[in-house]
Amino acid sequence: MKTKQIFSIILLMLIGMQISSFAQDAKMKEQPLVNHPYQQGQGEMKNLPPLPPLPPPVLPGIPNLTKEQSEKIKKLQLELALNKFPLENIVREKEAGLQTISTVKSPDMKAIEKQIEEIGAIKIQLAKLQASHDQDIRKILDDEQRLIFDKRPPMHEPRPF
Repeated sequence: MKTKQIFSIILLMLIGMQISSFAQDAKMKEQPLVNHPYQQGQGEMKNLPPLPPLPPPVLPGIPNLTKEQSEKIKKLQLELALNKFPLENIVREKEAGLQTISTVKSPDMKAIEKQIEEIGAIKIQLAKLQASHDQDIRKILDDEQRLIFDKRPPMHEPRPF
């Protein structure tokens, strides 16, 4: 008797799951897969390839940048990225090395401290590069733009743990 009740309950549950999955399939077929305005239309507009994304603004949130200002800022940003890239790679390598020497069975504290000092020195170099870059950008901006630039939130706020 109990076996029949359990069997019938399981059977009803399976039927219920099948019905709900059919309902979800019907909803998915009703919704368009792409929300691009060119691909929702009829005729020629439907077959157009998607538009490429717009390039990000040079300094988001800074109004009325002239073309000359934008070009100078792009040049400065490229120069900063090229200067920071090798230093950031070294920091990642040293942090990986720190992880390695910190997790051995009996870690050498002098080696750990030395590695931390080296990482800190490189991070100081990176911060100086960024500060110099920010000042170079400030020189390009007018008073209104500089005010907005100075009020922007820090890029890497410390995370609470």
